[in-house]
Amino acid sequence: MEVIPAGRERRQWTPEAKARIIAESMAPRANVADIARRNDILPQQLYAWRREARERMESDDAPAFVPAMVEEPKAQGSGAEIRINIKGMTIRIPDGVTADHIERVLLAVQVST
Repeated sequence: MEVIPAGRERRQWTPEAKARIIAESMAPRANVADIARRNDILPQQLYAWRREARERMESDDAPAFVPAMVEEPKAQGSGAEIRINIKGMTIRIPDGVTADHIERVLLAVQVST
């Protein structure tokens, strides 16, 4: 049961305002009493907000980290290339091109000539 003195209403704080005040109180060397006074709340209220925020963070089902996606680095080509001379044309094939790709290019050249 909560007793509110006559003539005084219970104040409502937006989640944004609470978050701002809590964040300010979590800064290194922050003085909770000064922050509470500046925001016209009791230090006990601010400590309660901080505790609630900490409990919410601890109870979140979300992982506490984001998994890292590590990709294998692409192999650096040696700079070597294959040159194929066909019917007066030179086809340069750089290192790392698949055999399927080479076959398609050669078939296209054969069809067009």
